[in-house]
Amino acid sequence: TYGQEIAHVGLLKAAEITVSKYCPNEKVEDIIDEWNSLAIEEYKCHIPLKDKALELIKLLSSQGVHIALATANSKELYEPCLQRLNIAPYFEFVIDVNSCKDGKDSPEIYDIIAAKFNCRREETLIFEDMLRPMITAYNAGYNVVGVYDKNSTSDEQENKKYSHIYIHNFQEVIDL
Repeated sequence: TYGQEIAHVGLLKAAEITVSKYCPNEKVEDIIDEWNSLAIEEYKCHIPLKDKALELIKLLSSQGVHIALATANSKELYEPCLQRLNIAPYFEFVIDVNSCKDGKDSPEIYDIIAAKFNCRREETLIFEDMLRPMITAYNAGYNVVGVYDKNSTSDEQENKKYSHIYIHNFQEVIDL
């Protein structure tokens, strides 16, 4: 679907795909401006954490586990959200797909994080809720925790296939 095609590639590439396939008379910059204006309010004020995510982040942090964020969102969206949710201090490193050539279609974004912490792929745990990035990380040799998301229920069986563990909420990981 269209949503699956653009959800993991970053704003610029998503707008380019949208223009080339669906809106040839639009400008990429105009689409980005419109999307940003719609999304900023949501991320600044409304987007919640997934159930028990804060508890898991705190637990991992207390145990000295390095925590990073690899996101398909732009800095203008994720920074206000991380601040509002009071979780920014837990992330030692944040990177978005705009820093990578192929977004989450390539393991580059995960490789940058692993290198930052001097970890091998097999020592790195990727929590992911979108199918294409799960496939990318899984095929690259990362340990993938597939995370249920209400927006990807149609992909749930495939998500499970490309996850070493599949969870519906983060309490399941805490219990492990």
